[in-house]
Amino acid sequence: MGFFKRHKQENKNTSQKNSAETWQLTVSGIVQGVGFRWSVLNLAQQMKIAGNVRNNNDETVTITLQAGLNQVNQFCSELPQNISPFARISNIKKEKLSNVAKMSGFHVLY
Repeated sequence: MGFFKRHKQENKNTSQKNSAETWQLTVSGIVQGVGFRWSVLNLAQQMKIAGNVRNNNDETVTITLQAGLNQVNQFCSELPQNISPFARISNIKKEKLSNVAKMSGFHVLY
């Protein structure tokens, strides 16, 4: 195998190993206008999870996380104890996404 073919194959294997799972959480309850997105930002940064959070028109909030399932489950279990005192979570729907580019840091989207 030539150098270029071998280098291309090594890069392909490396990128597959480094790709994180991407999860989308849709949170309903009292989650808009109460500082909820900033609570999400703080928890994600504490847990060193990349992603973003944004409000939706239907009064839910979408959280996108790039992490393994165990870390996402831990995030979901810790989130209710780490939110603004004015926020209330009634439901978290979790969905795995595919073919999402690698994210860096955690951001509040507007």
